[in-house]
Amino acid sequence: MMANDGEEVHEPDNSTVDDWFGQNVARDQDVADEAMHEAGGDPEQAEKIYEERAEGEATYEEGHPD
Repeated sequence: MMANDGEEVHEPDNSTVDDWFGQNVARDQDVADEAMHEAGGDPEQAEKIYEERAEGEATYEEGHPD
């Protein structure tokens, strides 16, 4: 696979499809939908539930340290 700069991209041995940002977003969207359902449509309560359960940002940051 080639990068935009023409250099060949080398995946690390431990790279998995699970690392992809879009998958983290999709999982967190499911968490948001479940939170809203559990909160009975109350956006403030749903936000609290979401913040407790969402892992996408932490998962992304863990795999992409600065």
